[in-house]
Amino acid sequence: MNPSAWRIVLDIGTTVLVAAGGCALAWRCLRKSADPARLVFKWIFSAGLIFAITRILPHFPEWTWPLIAVPFGIALGVTWASSAGALMAGLLTNSMDGGDVPLEAQPFYSVAETKRRNGQAQEAVALVREQLEQFPEDFRGVMLLASILAEDLHDLPGAQLTLEGWMEGPAATPQGIASALTALADWHLQFARNPEGARAALQRIVHELPDSPAAHQAAQRLAHLPTAEYMAEGRTAAPVGLRPAEKDIGLRKEAAAPAESSQDPDALAEEYVKQLEKHPSDTATREKLALLYAAHFHRLDLAVDQVEQLIALPHETPRHIAEWLNLLADLHIRFGNDLAGAEAALRRILAQFSTPSLVEPTIARLASLEGELKGGQATQVKALGQYEKNLGLKKTTG
Repeated sequence: MNPSAWRIVLDIGTTVLVAAGGCALAWRCLRKSADPARLVFKWIFSAGLIFAITRILPHFPEWTWPLIAVPFGIALGVTWASSAGALMAGLLTNSMDGGDVPLEAQPFYSVAETKRRNGQAQEAVALVREQLEQFPEDFRGVMLLASILAEDLHDLPGAQLTLEGWMEGPAATPQGIASALTALADWHLQFARNPEGARAALQRIVHELPDSPAAHQAAQRLAHLPTAEYMAEGRTAAPVGLRPAEKDIGLRKEAAAPAESSQDPDALAEEYVKQLEKHPSDTATREKLALLYAAHFHRLDLAVDQVEQLIALPHETPRHIAEWLNLLADLHIRFGNDLAGAEAALRRILAQFSTPSLVEPTIARLASLEGELKGGQATQVKALGQYEKNLGLKKTTG
C-alpha cells in the first residue's frame, strides 16, 4: 500500500475515533443534564453560529475579522454562560461533598425501630423483612429482626432460626457469630428460663471460635450459668459476664479479703477447686481461691500461684492483668512482708503497658509501698486439706 493510501486510512481512523469520542461525551452530557432538550438546542445554535462566521469572514478584510467575530462571541458566551457557571460551581462543591457520585445503597431501619418503640412489633417485623429482602446479608437487620421476635413477640424459636440462617450464610463473620450466639444465650435465660439452651449457645462460641476473646468470655459465662433448679424456683438469673474494672486500681492499701462465709474454709476451698476442675478459666473463682489461701490458710505460695495463672490467661484485658498484678503486690506486702516481691509485681505493669490510666496509679503506688509494708505483718503457714492435690492447685492453660 502506497503512502497516500496509508494517509487516507489514518485520516479515516482518526475521524472515526474522534467522532466516537464526541458521541460518547455528548451522550454522557445528555444523561447527566437536568434539561436535555435545552442542551441539544444550545449545541445546534452554537454549531449554526460557528458555521455562519466561517462562511462570512472570508468575504471581509482580515483586519475586520475580530470586529465581526465579537457579536458571534458574545452570542456564544450568553448561550453557555449558565453552563460554565454551573461547571465552575460544581468543581468547588464536588471537592467538599463528593459531587454527584451515587451513594451506596443501604438498608433503612428507622421506621421499623419507631414502630417497635410504639408497640407495633408486627409492623416493625414486616418493615425489617422488606429491607432484608433487598439486603439479605445485613447483620444489623438480622439482629434487629431476631431481637423483635424474641423480646417483643416472645418468639424465641423464630429468633433462633433467623440467626441460624445468617450464621450459615456467606456473610457470617466470627464477630457476628459471637454476637448472635451471645444474644441467643441471653434470650434463653431471660425469656425461656432455659439455662441449657444458653449453655448450648455459649458452648458453640467456645467450639466454633477457639482461642479467641469471644471464646474466653463465653467460658467465663459458662462457669457461672444458673442451674435449671435455680431457674425453676422462679428466680431471676443473675447477670453473667466479666466483672467491671476496679476503680482506683493500685491505690488500695491492703488486699481485698474474701467474702465472709459461714462455710468452713476447708470446705469452701474444696468447692472452689471442684469448680476450677470444670471451668479452669473461671477468673472469679480462681481469684477467690487465691485470697482464701492467703487470708485463711496463710499460704502465700499457693495464693501467688493462683494469681499467676490468672495473669497468664489469654485474651484478658490489660486492666484485668494490671488488677491481678496489684493483687500480687498486695499479697506480698500483707502476707509475705516482701517489699521486693511487691515492687517486682508492680514493675511488671510498667513493663507491659503504657496506658496512663494504668501507669500513673502504679507509679504512685510504688512510691507508697514502704508505708504499706509498715502496716502489714507476715503470717505463719498453715496446713491444707487433701484437696490440695486437685486440679485447682495446678497450672492451667485455659
